[in-house]
Amino acid sequence: MPWICIRNSFSAACHPDQGWTTGPWFHDSMSGEPVPLHVKRYLVDANVTARLVPPRGEEAFAYVIAGSGTAIASPPAERFALGTESVLWLGPCDELSVQAGQDGLDLMVAETTGPGADEPHGPAGPRPRDEGTGPQASGGVRGVAPPGQHWPQASGGFQGGRPPRPAPRKVFAASELPHLVSTRDTRDRLDLVTENVPVGARLLRADRILYHPGDTAAAHYHTDCHHVFCVLSGSGLLYTGEASDRLEAGDCALVGPGEAHWFENDTGENFSFVEFWAPPPTETIWTVTGDRCTWAPAG
Repeated sequence: MPWICIRNSFSAACHPDQGWTTGPWFHDSMSGEPVPLHVKRYLVDANVTARLVPPRGEEAFAYVIAGSGTAIASPPAERFALGTESVLWLGPCDELSVQAGQDGLDLMVAETTGPGADEPHGPAGPRPRDEGTGPQASGGVRGVAPPGQHWPQASGGFQGGRPPRPAPRKVFAASELPHLVSTRDTRDRLDLVTENVPVGARLLRADRILYHPGDTAAAHYHTDCHHVFCVLSGSGLLYTGEASDRLEAGDCALVGPGEAHWFENDTGENFSFVEFWAPPPTETIWTVTGDRCTWAPAG
């Protein structure tokens, strides 16, 4: 059974007198599962400056759901322009603030948790941890992903047994991120933090998926990671086995390792969410022979 949290997890009573509100979208304490991921949402009124809780996780990023503005992260103090569907790769920082533009700012901030999240960080970031051998994609057995298929995967092995440090802070406009379309149906995908986004992420993968009316995903499961979904808009069904649960904008859901799942948009409106893998999967199993999700570059 999946774990599902309804929309009241977002607190609209936090800082409303200052022109902005915030609340948790996903936290391991909410589900009771050992998921090394925290996700928060910030709604900032037009032209308002908000001082956010700075991420302490070894890997962190901000995704602009809607609106525009400017982010300032330190140390060292760096300023970044934000637009709709842009991604700001952060890593740990001591201070983080945003100033919303004329259209306000709807912002998601996600970070990894666990070892290293609360360690002091020097100029180059936290001390990297040793990494094991790399993963493999799977279509029922271990092997190389078939042509046109792309799944977020953990990074491979490294010389000396130590991974590279995460990349410095960097903002990616939506047009700079990998944009893919499904070759199985009409879904649309924007990679936020994957192996195709050059930030050196090892602990986290994320993308934004949009289901048009009637779209479905192929049934599958991940052998060794949790799969978290934060719903941005619309309404759709999450299937796990024979059961189904309706998710709506603002909800979040968690599917555990080995739990087969897929989505369906059974409505007449678009349904979209950000999905996270924490940690990235090393193996994905498609449960229906001959049916899998495959992707190609948009345009």
